[in-house]
Amino acid sequence: MSGRPPLIDGELSVLGEYRGLLFVAKPAGLQTEPDARHDDTLVTRIARQLALPHAKIHALSRLDTGVSGVVTLGLSSEARKLVLDWRRRGLFSRRYVALATGEPSAKAGTWRESIGRGTGNLRRVGGRQPEEAETHYAVVAQSRLSERANPPALVLLALSPRTGRTHQLRVHAAAHGLPLLGDRGYGGSTRLVADTGSVRGFERIALHAAWVELPLSVPVRFSADIPQELLSVWRDYGGEPAAFTSALSAELAADAGGSV
Repeated sequence: MSGRPPLIDGELSVLGEYRGLLFVAKPAGLQTEPDARHDDTLVTRIARQLALPHAKIHALSRLDTGVSGVVTLGLSSEARKLVLDWRRRGLFSRRYVALATGEPSAKAGTWRESIGRGTGNLRRVGGRQPEEAETHYAVVAQSRLSERANPPALVLLALSPRTGRTHQLRVHAAAHGLPLLGDRGYGGSTRLVADTGSVRGFERIALHAAWVELPLSVPVRFSADIPQELLSVWRDYGGEPAAFTSALSAELAADAGGSV
């Protein structure tokens, strides 16, 4: 790390730094970058923490507001070029974990449907001005079925985007009958009914960018802990806690990817 002032307790967690690349854990509910309507974002908060102008910090990976996990930031043009080169060569590896509903048609594979613009800010398979998209996936585990619960079961997915289209993982999962929990825009459940009849809302998207791995001579991985709200709902549905560990290490068709 450089000689910047230490971060204050309670601020965003910086996971590490490499040659002008900064890896930060983003909580769900926080937008990645500022726009005309939002100025309280991951980029502006990190800029304050590091006493840097936010214009000098560039998000090289972007997570939707309802998604949590590792975000890669560039503090220099050289750092940005480094990541672009890794992506071009298919060397920038990232792993996501997600909770979905539905019935998987296959245990593992690759989703290759192109993604284009849909209604409003949403995307859809095909769509307007479609672009090539590729996601490697594996169904790691399913929670125990319950006739009284709604939805009756959850599916734990391990995901790796090979391309970086807007909403790519969310669109691909939904298109294959596995909408992500909390993803209202793509048909995900936001209301959970337990065996006992108790009801809980789930407003964040159950998608987490768990780790990024740099393609160095000795690979370096930066990881963000699985959020408690994902672990909690998985446990409440009878899922085995160890399944998340398996999702982090499961071998997919490939683990390189762009932004989501």
